[in-house]
Order: sequence, then structure tokens, then C-alpha cells
Amino acid sequence: MNGFPHPALIAALLPAIVPMTGLAATNSPSPTPPQAPLPSVTVSASASADAGTNTAAKTNPSPAVQTNAPSLTVRDLPEIHGKISLPKEWTLLPGKLLEGDVLLATKEKITGENDPWSTGLSMTIDRNGSKDSGQKASEYARALAREAKEKAGEDATPIKESQSGPFREFRFEFPVAADQPLVVTEVLRANDKTGTLAVILWQMPKNETADLLGLREAVLSGLILDPAQ
Repeated sequence: MNGFPHPALIAALLPAIVPMTGLAATNSPSPTPPQAPLPSVTVSASASADAGTNTAAKTNPSPAVQTNAPSLTVRDLPEIHGKISLPKEWTLLPGKLLEGDVLLATKEKITGENDPWSTGLSMTIDRNGSKDSGQKASEYARALAREAKEKAGEDATPIKESQSGPFREFRFEFPVAADQPLVVTEVLRANDKTGTLAVILWQMPKNETADLLGLREAVLSGLILDPAQ
């Protein structure tokens, strides 16, 4: 995986490596900074959540949150034929996802995964774990979710399962004690057709949860992965 932890290790070690540094790992390479800005289109949170429903799977949002989310800008993720919708002032470090790297999208201005950040998401793509485990991607994801929930402790929420096109999703959240307490939402999105698994982590300061719920759902629901990849 080119120095980045295997998703099984990510799931097992989340409480230790998430606070203030996202998925930073001491032996992982810095994600490649974005090159020339990708073409983007500014859309509302609701519009971005609806984009691509006919051709790609997206995260099924939780029940509607009565929180106004800002306008989001759609950014292409050409390596995985996907898209992510973010506030235009956020930092996006796409990484080399098909080589085991990590994508970072943060409210804070950062230049690499070792820089501190508190609000945003990280994502990795695992193309081999399911095959190596001898399981379907959804079974592999379910096992990882259960392991991660157990590691997160008794304050973790129950795992919710959903289906969207070829993707089966497993989602739960848990608090992380730190100098600035955090709430982490873990999403594992498995594609049984291709055997791939996306591990998505959203984190935000606990004391800002109420203000950020709408933004979280807009970003997660607007994260589009090409089902053919």
C-alpha cells in the first residue's frame, strides 16, 4: 500500500490517529498537492447531493438536518472518476488513491497529512483487502466496521447499513477525547462488483456538531464514486 496503513489497521487504530491530524501516519507519504485547479461548478448543497444519481453511487444521508449548509463547489477526482462537493475555501489534497494514498478535504489550510486539522474528511480506497480476505467487499467492510466500532468503545453509535446501486454502506460515529474533543463519522462503502472499498472518515469538533451537521450530510451525500471503478 505504498506506506499508508491498510484499511483494517486504519479501522483498528482510528481513536489513536484521528484527533487533530486526520489519518496522519508517521510512515505514510505526503499526499501529492493538487496541480492546476480542476474545473469546478458552484452549486447549492442540495443540488450537489442530487448530482450523478443516475450514473454513480453516493452516500445515503441521515434524516434531514435542519441546518443551513453553505454553497458547495464540485471538484473532480479524475483518478477514480469521481466528484466531491466542498465549500470553495476548503483545502483539497486528492492524493494517489489508487496507489494506497489518502484524500484529505479540510476546513483548515494544510499542505500535507501531518499538518493539524479538526474539521473535514479523509478517504482511502482499498482494492485488495476483500480479495486477500476471501470475502465479498461488503462482507469485508462489515467486519471492519464491527472491529472499528468495538475499538471505538461503548459510546459509538450502532452501525447503519444501506444500499445504493452497487454500493453497500456501513456507517457509525463515535467521540474522540483530545485537547479539542471530536466527533468522528466513519463510512465504509463497498462495491461487490469490483471488490473495492472506500473508507471515509468525517471529523468535527464536538462543540460545533450542531452547526456542522448539515455540511457533513451535504459533503458525504455529494461524494460520488464511479461504480465501474
